[in-house]
Amino acid sequence: MFSIIKQSLLKIMPSITEEGMAFFMSKLEHRTLAKHDLFVKEGQVARDMAVVYKGAFRLYFTYREREQTGHFMFEGQWIGDYESFLTQKPAANTVEALEDSEVFCLSYNNMQQLYKMGAQYERFGRLIAEYVYLVAMNSYKSLLLKTAEERYLELLETQPHILERLPQHYIASYLGIRAPSLSRIRNKLAQKR
Repeated sequence: MFSIIKQSLLKIMPSITEEGMAFFMSKLEHRTLAKHDLFVKEGQVARDMAVVYKGAFRLYFTYREREQTGHFMFEGQWIGDYESFLTQKPAANTVEALEDSEVFCLSYNNMQQLYKMGAQYERFGRLIAEYVYLVAMNSYKSLLLKTAEERYLELLETQPHILERLPQHYIASYLGIRAPSLSRIRNKLAQKR
């Protein structure tokens, strides 16, 4: 059961000891979320970050009454509004379960306790921050610099399981387009093959 959590931690902190991993995992709380439950809601403070054990999530924000999906998260990935978690101020994003899901949560208070335990956990916090930053910057640059078709092709190449697991309107939102435009892109690519 914990292999997904361990693999996720090892990606971030390859040098963590078994003892350190066990201690870190003792600070996690198991939680289940039903499809469409919110892990973080825009306007509320993010009290937890979590690693996905089972399920799918999307991070989105609302702009001019339209939802813009910024990122999808699946097994082994971290979820939450990291800025709100760090600052303990209201979140600018919402994180929604797209399937019945299970996560292991790390509370803000437990993270602060871990930091006091030494450099290994402070390093973990820094590496998580770097990971979240890189994911956000890649999404941002992709949205600004690539066409919807290029983003769709990149999605097919890097995360093809998304297309099997998620509704088309969420994928369209991630691409920065509406569902009919996504259908046109898919039809155009199908004709090329």
